[in-house]
Amino acid sequence: MQTYFEAPESIEARAIMRLVSLGTTTLDDARELISIPEKEEQVLSLFVAIAGKEGAPIGRALAFRRKVLVEFEKLVALMHMPATIRA
Repeated sequence: MQTYFEAPESIEARAIMRLVSLGTTTLDDARELISIPEKEEQVLSLFVAIAGKEGAPIGRALAFRRKVLVEFEKLVALMHMPATIRA
């Protein structure tokens, strides 16, 4: 049983990093999986700005994807640290 709170973006980032560690995907492919293509993100951000309250869920989804990528990059950085520094 989990006795602590872990943010959803951290959980997803760890799950995707697990795919990388198993050799199922590469770091670059994982980043691509997490991120939203620039053009689509621009269009969606514009929609959110125009749509007001109705666009809020899309805005939250965009923010979540960015948070997952930040958490994923933290895991990548930890993965590349020498073991003596991690301990």
